[in-house]
Amino acid sequence: MVDGISAEHGVDDGPGVLVQAALNGGTTRAEHAAVPLTPAELAVEARAAADNGAHALHLHPRDAAGAQTLDPDHVLAAVAATRAASGLPVGVTTGIWTVGGDVARRLDLVGRWTGPDRPDYASINMNEPGTEALADLLASLGIEIEAGVWTAADARLLGAAGFRARILRVLMEPTDRDPARAVAAAAEAASELARLEVTARQVHHGYALTTWDVMRAAVAMGQDIRVGLEDTTVLPTGEVAAGNGDLVAAAVRLVRES
Repeated sequence: MVDGISAEHGVDDGPGVLVQAALNGGTTRAEHAAVPLTPAELAVEARAAADNGAHALHLHPRDAAGAQTLDPDHVLAAVAATRAASGLPVGVTTGIWTVGGDVARRLDLVGRWTGPDRPDYASINMNEPGTEALADLLASLGIEIEAGVWTAADARLLGAAGFRARILRVLMEPTDRDPARAVAAAAEAASELARLEVTARQVHHGYALTTWDVMRAAVAMGQDIRVGLEDTTVLPTGEVAAGNGDLVAAAVRLVRES
């Protein structure tokens, strides 16, 4: 551990804090001009995140039109580019919205995430259909699982899931834009996970300016954090960030000052 930051990429190091960089998500160019869409753009932002202290990456691959996609050609290209540029483990979304809610199509596309450029891990949102089959498929491909928990109800879904013992991490993702309510929602979900004896490390983040309050509370709880243009385009001061590197650097400072 170095200055309170997890020193080994992608590995929780005792009391150290893992800082994950979420490079793009569904954020549009209208919301921030530097949002990376292509593999080459993702690679540049991945390198900036790594240079500023990120330990792991999360991204939403895009197609030629800039839409989020699970298509293996786009997913594998995005993973290969970001991994090569950063040297970090790379995770991707499996969000059901990318396939218009089609559970079978999602399984078909994810089932073709094979070979050396497959993701290191992928997120499964607990409030979506088909989570058990998706978890089994990812495990068969050698892809680890991050369980997306937005609410205490999601925490209970994870507690009842057959794959609960196989997850790499929990993504704690309160969606409320009010800082106090977001922090309270994350704390309630974390309490449920503790009650249900789900002991995997948690990566906390929020949205817009709220994410900084959520991350401060997470660090105080001894948990990990996530930041990037997926979650927010602004620094703790409210100033617009230049890109993912700025956001990661601010998150690292938050950890070191806590």
